[in-house]
Amino acid sequence: MKEAVLLIYMGAPSTLGEIQPFLYRLFSDPYVFDFHVPSFLQKFIASVISRLRALLVEPHYRAIGNRSPLVRHCLEQAKLLEESLGIPTFVGMLYSEPLLDKVAEKILKQAPRLLYVLTLYPHYSRATVGACLRDAEKLLGGKVSLGLVHSWCLNPYYIEWVARQIEGELKGSVPDDTLVIFSAHSLPKYMVEKLKDPYPEEVYKTASAVMGRFPEFGWTVSYQSKVGPVKWLEPTTETALKDASRKGIKKVVVFPISFVSEHIETLYELDIEYARLAKELKLDYRRVRLNHRSPLLIKALAQEVQALREGRRKQ
Repeated sequence: MKEAVLLIYMGAPSTLGEIQPFLYRLFSDPYVFDFHVPSFLQKFIASVISRLRALLVEPHYRAIGNRSPLVRHCLEQAKLLEESLGIPTFVGMLYSEPLLDKVAEKILKQAPRLLYVLTLYPHYSRATVGACLRDAEKLLGGKVSLGLVHSWCLNPYYIEWVARQIEGELKGSVPDDTLVIFSAHSLPKYMVEKLKDPYPEEVYKTASAVMGRFPEFGWTVSYQSKVGPVKWLEPTTETALKDASRKGIKKVVVFPISFVSEHIETLYELDIEYARLAKELKLDYRRVRLNHRSPLLIKALAQEVQALREGRRKQ
């Protein structure tokens, strides 16, 4: 095998039984949650938190069908990408099945000469893309020649994918009465302040590029899904909704900007929790659905891989 593609994501529980193991792996990773303690204490803390949080979030998963569809959607995207490129495409998850370490073993058995590694996070953050690429290099670096994509937040096909989905919800809207909210997964503030994480800047760049297509409409970026007592990025999506109501906005169009497929943050937080709040605030609440199989999104992924292939040929 000359070439292959590896798509990496953090993963999600595909059954109720996977919730606690998924959370344990997540909280054990200091790239995502740095408790500033030795490794063995990090794992002990992760064990306690994951058990408690699993009890808290299990009802959320039950409310959306007893599982997250994220892994299934990612596998569908990989199949479409493989068909588009004509290159074998693997899928590995950091914290849920199919676990990356097992997938890496399969890749090495196939012995590709070049492996193009792409995460399903358009925006770079140490906690997401950084962790994914770290593990790819740890498991495969030195054994396979790797091409790594760090960010694709301004990929033209990705921007078009976001814009077209928002456009459908904006049709017939009155600009003065409508606000577009780009709701991104939050990040602990210390990552931005101390580690200079570019994530919020990249999210803003994407939102700005998209809204350049709709200059008559107002927009903002907000953050959701914070966990624990540390300070997270602001404003929260809850705050954005309350501010919109206070300013007399009648309609909000919410796009989950840091996601490329549906999962717990979109199906529960946005569709249930925030939809309930919007109803209380008497807002016309439109959450944009994510078409993870869109040809535009697959073209975005394919273009990023092609750029790596062309770069290799120029070397």
